[in-house]
Amino acid sequence: MKRRLIVNADDYGRTPSVSRGILDAHLNGIVSTTTVMINLPGALEDVRMGIECAPTLGFGVHINLTLGKPLTPPDQVPSLINANGWFHEKDLIFNNPEMLDLAEAKMECKAQIERFLQAETELDHLDSHHHLGIASTGIWKLLTELAIEYDCGIRTPFPNDILEEDLRDLYPASMIDFSKTQAKEQLETFAIPHPDYFYATFFGDGAVLDHLINLLQGLPDGLSEIMCHPGYYDESLEQKSGYNRIREQELTVLIDPGALSAISSGNIELHTYRTGCGK
Repeated sequence: MKRRLIVNADDYGRTPSVSRGILDAHLNGIVSTTTVMINLPGALEDVRMGIECAPTLGFGVHINLTLGKPLTPPDQVPSLINANGWFHEKDLIFNNPEMLDLAEAKMECKAQIERFLQAETELDHLDSHHHLGIASTGIWKLLTELAIEYDCGIRTPFPNDILEEDLRDLYPASMIDFSKTQAKEQLETFAIPHPDYFYATFFGDGAVLDHLINLLQGLPDGLSEIMCHPGYYDESLEQKSGYNRIREQELTVLIDPGALSAISSGNIELHTYRTGCGK
């Protein structure tokens, strides 16, 4: 088997500067796909711009129920929002996943996918902002149903480079009521396209060249995904996100000649979900 790799940049559409950084990480580096926060202002326009200047970049939807406002009218999704009409904070949802009405959540997720499809491009895959897919079996089931309905891939919810017990330290056990084995079984039962391996530690302190090269050199045969969050910094981003200046560091690493060399010397093929999963 060959070593195939998806390098997915989360948060396209977060701000124009983030979208621009992701495009540069694709055009000049190793990013092969991105997922869009399509409910945020200007995100659809950013997708249309990205399709034009980076036609080989795979675009998916970064399903988002924890940041900004819903696309669905507020009176139709009352369980998803606070008194001001904004999505609930992620910690509140992870501690109380039952607070979300799953029918309302599915309505909003479909609205986000349909908004993305207005860009008239192929939907490559789905993943979730703040890893909301692991908050409950109900939310994970909802996401897999959408992947089946829209005939696209989905990110494996449990990273291979974070032990499940460590993940439960990050998200207390009460917040995760199913296991990696259960998630994998559902993906395989319904033949939903997904990577064989998912790596999430190229983030924060791990977003350095040595770590990225170690990940690349250690990739197993089959299809892997590495998650990343490149972008350009600006004051708007600092006001909106705690993960701000480090996005430029990620971008610098992702376009570094050392990363490009590790791809070529390791005979690693870069893919989208559709090409990598054989869609």
